[in-house]
Amino acid sequence: MSERRANATTVTYDPADREVTVADDTGDLLVGELRAAAADEDDEEGAHGDDAQGAHGADGRVRVAEVSLSTEGGGVTATPTVENAGESPVRVGDVTLAFDTAFGPDARVYRHGYQSWSPTGTLAVGERFPSEDPDNAPMMNDLAAATDDRVSSYLTGVVEGDRGFTAGFLEHDRFCTRFEVDDDADGVATLRAVCPLEGTRLAPGERLELPPLWVDTDRDLREGLAALADRVGERMDARVPETAPTGWCSWYHYFTDVTEADVRENLAELREWGIPVDVVQVDDGYMEAFGDWRSIADGFEDMSAVADDIATAGYRPGLWLAPFYVESGADLYADHPEWFVTEPTDAPSDGPGTPVDGGFRAGSELYGLDTTHPEVIEWLRETVSTVVDDWGFTYLKLDFLFAAALPGERHDPEATRIEAYRRGVEAIAEAAGDDAFLLGCGAPMAPSVGLFDAMRVGPDTDPTWETPGESGSQPGLKNAVRNTLTRNVLHRRWWLNDPDCQLVRDTSDLTAAEREAFAALVAATGGVNVFSDRLAEIGSAGRRLLERTMPPATDGEVAGLDEERFPSRIACDRPGDGAATVALFNWADEPSTVRFDVREYDAEGGSGSDRVVWDGLSGSVVDGPVVERELPPHGAAVFAVVSADDGDLLGDAATLTGGSDRASRATLRDGTLAAAVDGERVTFALDRE
Repeated sequence: MSERRANATTVTYDPADREVTVADDTGDLLVGELRAAAADEDDEEGAHGDDAQGAHGADGRVRVAEVSLSTEGGGVTATPTVENAGESPVRVGDVTLAFDTAFGPDARVYRHGYQSWSPTGTLAVGERFPSEDPDNAPMMNDLAAATDDRVSSYLTGVVEGDRGFTAGFLEHDRFCTRFEVDDDADGVATLRAVCPLEGTRLAPGERLELPPLWVDTDRDLREGLAALADRVGERMDARVPETAPTGWCSWYHYFTDVTEADVRENLAELREWGIPVDVVQVDDGYMEAFGDWRSIADGFEDMSAVADDIATAGYRPGLWLAPFYVESGADLYADHPEWFVTEPTDAPSDGPGTPVDGGFRAGSELYGLDTTHPEVIEWLRETVSTVVDDWGFTYLKLDFLFAAALPGERHDPEATRIEAYRRGVEAIAEAAGDDAFLLGCGAPMAPSVGLFDAMRVGPDTDPTWETPGESGSQPGLKNAVRNTLTRNVLHRRWWLNDPDCQLVRDTSDLTAAEREAFAALVAATGGVNVFSDRLAEIGSAGRRLLERTMPPATDGEVAGLDEERFPSRIACDRPGDGAATVALFNWADEPSTVRFDVREYDAEGGSGSDRVVWDGLSGSVVDGPVVERELPPHGAAVFAVVSADDGDLLGDAATLTGGSDRASRATLRDGTLAAAVDGERVTFALDRE
């Protein structure tokens, strides 16, 4: 029997029964058994590895050799090692830790989605996100998980009253781990932590150490997830740029009808406006087909000239491409049918196999490139070199990346799907060079840590709130909002979060309240800040709203993650002076009153300083200490708690968060306020006697 304890978390392992127990100070939370399965495949000796029904496999060849326990990041890790105990090679399938749980009907489960667009949130037991349309399932779901609606990919958490736990695997460079949750209205019956080895071959006596499973019972859900994300980021060398990029993107006005002239029109408007953005990104529509990235569509003549014009105007040239995704009508598919992930088959074939279904989009079937094929890797390098070195685009938005991780057969039969995926991204990164900025999208989340500077964390925003009847992965501002809130803990731990584009034109289907709320969300959470309207259609109110989101806060903390599917409060330190800023939201479909109490955030209470409330949306001081505000459906309010000593900066109307790095430290001498200010109105505290 071995045991490790970190704070209130205790994990024990009984090797006789292969039983793992997770407890807090009040008793057991999880009790489960480790099971290792031989895969249902032929090994090199021709022996058949049967499916395992217990910890040693059906034929006794695969066994759990040991489980080491350690403490890390305030939690406890359990690291299993499996062994081929037989006399011939064996291929290993799933290694599962199947827990019975102590959580009943009032519990809530944090379900983390497989890829960027997959819905994520904390749901009541028995509650599910809507099922995916079969055409979309290959994109949104982990196809290796038989019960995807019960799956939380890579990490999870359960809370009930004062008890709960957070759990997750710490390494994601080889296996696509998951948690299977069996829950209904009565509670969480079982939780299975699954590490799929995908037929990894073990020679007789060979051992394999699995990714560590980390558990914490001491912190609330948000703090536990943050600690877990820190551990993963450190182990996988997360790339976290100091500054989040801002920019303009062509997609949400022009979609695939964008032309070179459209880009230049908006580039000219952008220069005239003078908004401080970094990037101008050309999205889908410049190429002839998914896969034929170097075949330029009508409407574009010279991509290098477009990039030159963007750079000459003072912006970083950005380009969208989906490097692993190929449509059935592309020349690449016709020319190289052997380059794709294919359906498993035992039948010998003289030609390429049937490509795995990668989903359906815009009238085309799409397939995933086999990134273990040497020729595919060389093609990826050549394509990216063309885009970066020849054309001059150094900000790359890489989309539909899940395609390289589709389950199926590959050129390298020993590579797991995650190893294949990472090989492809690493080849792209090498060809792009160290100075390129890589933004991932539609990507398996945890396996992407260390590969990208920024990552889309939710579905497309789209110029509408929602489309009734569609799943939680589909385009719509509501779905983007949910994932931006529920994946906020990943920001600056795994990468910079990308909530997707702001849309502020008043010609879309979004209400003014929805546009304002998303702007507040972007400003308070501090991720990538890109907008995607035709500039000629943005009125003065929309332009002012955009300007006030730049620069955003560095990051923010989302409150209520353990209680709400759509958390409604974000706290951040406002730029300039670090005062506490709080964004409050009404995500309901009817008006609602929100309440802000300055005393909850008055860290300097009793210090002698007056404290006032700055209303970030109106850009003015309002009466406190309690402010009640009726918000329209999907609306927001932003308040800051600031010092009111003479000369202190109370707020800057140029930003939604109310802080300012435009004003120097104010001095008040002989009744005169001295401050350097550039731009819109700022408000200082003055002697009111």
